[in-house]
Amino acid sequence: MEPEKENGNVEYKLKLLDKTTERIEGLASQMRYRCDEGGSECIYNLGVSDDGTMVGISDKDFEETIMTLNSAADTNNYTTTLLTTTPTEDGRNVYEVLVRENNDNSYIDIKVAVAGSVDSGKSSTLSVLTHGKNDDGRGSARLAIFNFAHEVKSGRTSSIAHHILGFNSDGNVVNYRKVGKMSWPDIVQESSKIISFFDLAGHEKYLKTTILGLASAYPDLCFITVGANKGILRMTREHIFLCITLKIPFAILLTKIDMVEKRQNVLQETVATINKILKCPGVRRIPMKVNTHEDVILCAKNVASESIVPIFHTSNVTGAGIDNVKKFLNLLGRRDKNFDHASKHVEYHVDSTFTVAGVGTVTGGHLHSGTINVGDKLWLGPRDSKYTKVTVRSIHCKRVSLQSVKSGSYVCLALNKVNRDSIRRGSVMISLKSPQLLTKTFTANVTVMKAHSTTIRLGYEPVVHASSIRQTAKLTAISNKKNGRASTKLVNDNVLRTGDNADVSFEFTSQPEYLKVGTRILFVEGRTKVVGVVV
Repeated sequence: MEPEKENGNVEYKLKLLDKTTERIEGLASQMRYRCDEGGSECIYNLGVSDDGTMVGISDKDFEETIMTLNSAADTNNYTTTLLTTTPTEDGRNVYEVLVRENNDNSYIDIKVAVAGSVDSGKSSTLSVLTHGKNDDGRGSARLAIFNFAHEVKSGRTSSIAHHILGFNSDGNVVNYRKVGKMSWPDIVQESSKIISFFDLAGHEKYLKTTILGLASAYPDLCFITVGANKGILRMTREHIFLCITLKIPFAILLTKIDMVEKRQNVLQETVATINKILKCPGVRRIPMKVNTHEDVILCAKNVASESIVPIFHTSNVTGAGIDNVKKFLNLLGRRDKNFDHASKHVEYHVDSTFTVAGVGTVTGGHLHSGTINVGDKLWLGPRDSKYTKVTVRSIHCKRVSLQSVKSGSYVCLALNKVNRDSIRRGSVMISLKSPQLLTKTFTANVTVMKAHSTTIRLGYEPVVHASSIRQTAKLTAISNKKNGRASTKLVNDNVLRTGDNADVSFEFTSQPEYLKVGTRILFVEGRTKVVGVVV
């Protein structure tokens, strides 16, 4: 193995035979550091020296080592779970142990988006995962998780639906109950780790809704569902492109494998197409079919590196492969680089608003930084080129009422005496001491990923997506152009084509937005796709 790193949530230990109080206290402090690095969970490799050599330990030494490790875990109120046992050449073993925080007042929150082409089985898969009941082959499972009546009639998702899957400290799913349906507060109360699913629309006419979901949610992972009977469709390629553009690790769920049991040639063709896409230029990922428990652990540890793509073969009718997906989600880690947990300044991005009887106006959105408490006063805007002061009346996260909430979660805030019409998607709430940004013009370093036969020139007006912002902007200047084809003579013309890179200035057409330097932007117009970063 590679040598042990000082940071990160992986610790190597050859053996732990010293059971003195001082040694256990030292181990407990080290364990707490590793768990903090991993967002409340870490992995201990036992029988491995600090330089990565897999020495192995005897059964007797392992029994004493795990007792010492459990003593340190008990000091912190952590739970240990043995993941793998790997034999070495001299009859010894190397062990992998998961350590997870067991806290009644908090839980590990992992965000997972679910995308894929229409009719690929996204909603059915989520229903099977969160409700524990297999589909009947005619779409009975997905009825449990639709938001609107027209979705039930058409069988197609047109909104961003939210669902949760809870795991206890031992890694068992808590959602399932023999009698009755568990409410979200019940699941939250019994869970030490919660997977927050964002079910995105697959139909092409809802693509902008799907872009909003991926751009604003900053998920730790995206599941891309592919129907084994239909294979890779155009929208599947679009969703893979979005994940690569927004730097979101993704895994592929190959659904409906029960439908191709007697047509293995169709399954093989679909798998071959997936492998071809993952190995093509611009993607270059290693496809890894998940068959065994060891495959699950390997993929869960390495998927955040964006070098591999786990491929799960599943069936919502027979339940094949679903257990591997659950094990994978139980071990999946959090990517903290998306949120600024150290900052004390509140930055809350609104992506939905609604009115609740007896409560008033409620906003839904992602808290990127800071902590919000009930009664806090915040700036809300921009609206008509200004910010207004609002008071937080109540806070809900996963349908649980809270007095305080920290960054990294999807949060609903009830606001005191605020008209719903004064809030729009793309608004932000910030601390009273934070700068009130009113960005009307901005410059971004952009790359034209794929432009079909389109040329981009001055006056071009795409819809710019940046976090929860979605507004038309006019291209006003092109500078520092680097041509995608060095051999061409048209190097300094003011036109962008496929592969070109340039600093491009935009002006929002309707109103200023809260847009910071470093924000990743994306605009998709038909087959034209351009990505960039605000500079």
